[in-house]
Amino acid sequence: MIRKALALAYKDFQMEAGKRTLFTSLLFFSFMLIFLASFTLTVYPEVKAALSGLIYWLVLISIAFQVLNRSLASEEDFGCWDALCLCPISPRVIYLGKFIYNILLLIIIELITFPAFVVFLNLKPTSFCMLIPIFLASVGFVGVGLLFALFSLKTAGRELAIQVTVLPILLPALFIGLKATLLLAAGANISDIWKLLLFLVLYDLLFITIACLVFDTTLVD
Repeated sequence: MIRKALALAYKDFQMEAGKRTLFTSLLFFSFMLIFLASFTLTVYPEVKAALSGLIYWLVLISIAFQVLNRSLASEEDFGCWDALCLCPISPRVIYLGKFIYNILLLIIIELITFPAFVVFLNLKPTSFCMLIPIFLASVGFVGVGLLFALFSLKTAGRELAIQVTVLPILLPALFIGLKATLLLAAGANISDIWKLLLFLVLYDLLFITIACLVFDTTLVD
C-alpha cells in the first residue's frame, strides 16, 4: 500500500517537474507577500513581534489552498481521474499518494520561503522553531483539505467551494497553530507550548483517519 502510494506521489512530482507552473507561482506569490509584509513592518516596527507570526500564517493558508485546489482538479482537467479510479488500487492508496505529494510540496515551499521570511523581517535565528507548529498544522490542512477537494471536484467554482467548506474544520488547528507561533515569536520555548503541539498532533491523527475512511467510501460511491 505504501509503495503504491509513493509511486502515485512520484507520478505527481514528475508531472509538476515537467511544468513547474504551480511550484514557481507559489514561490513567487509567497516571496511577494513576505516582501510586502517586511516593507510594512519597517514603517511600523513596534508591531513586528506581534504580527510576524500572523503574516507567515496568512502566507501558509494562501499557498495551502492553492495546492489543495490543484491536487485533484489536475487529474480531472486532464481526464485522468476516471482512469485513476479504475486502477486496481484502493481509494485509500489514492488518498495517501495525494497526501504525500501535497504535504511534501507544501513543506518544500515552507522550507524555501521561511528563511527569507526570517531575513526580511530581521527575526532571531531561534525563530526557526516556529516551523514546528507550522509543519504540524500543514499536515492537518492537507489531510482534511483533500477530502473536501474530492467533494467539490465536480462543483462549479470548486476553488471557492473548497475554501468555504473546509475553513470551519481547519479553524481549531489554525487558532492553536497561530497561538503557538506567536508565543515562539515572543520568545517562548518549545517546552512552554508542548500542550499546543500535542493538540495539533491529535488533531492531525484524528482528522486524517476520518478523512481517509470517508475518502474511501465517497470514492467508491
